[in-house]
Amino acid sequence: MTELSLSEVSRPISWGEMDLFGHLNNVHYFRYLEDARIAFLNHLQFFENDLYSVILKNECEYRRPVVYPDHLITHSYVTHVGNTSFTMLYEVFSEQQETLVAIGKSVIVIVDPVSFEKKSIPTEMREKLIEYMQEFQPHGQ
Repeated sequence: MTELSLSEVSRPISWGEMDLFGHLNNVHYFRYLEDARIAFLNHLQFFENDLYSVILKNECEYRRPVVYPDHLITHSYVTHVGNTSFTMLYEVFSEQQETLVAIGKSVIVIVDPVSFEKKSIPTEMREKLIEYMQEFQPHGQ
């Protein structure tokens, strides 16, 4: 079993991610969520198991505007594990504001890479996801 630790991704926002209103453009939040998701899946050795997944649903609740310069820290959680899919929740924190600025959610489905038919989550990966879900709980909901 992989040693469990809270999955955290930290990165500065760039000037080019600002919109005309002077805050982080909403599309960039999804890139931050993607960075966090990929780091989490790498942590669980998801890709080493030749698993193929698609995003069924992706959403983000914007709590506070973010402005340059800032550094965002994203924590990843698993909130549900089904037979063929699992749900991740992300908390995005602003270092400058010292608060939660966004909450994201993704539903990830395991599929066959050719037919795109749903596949069961392999037992070992399912156990890792469940263990992680039980170990770490979101804070800012």
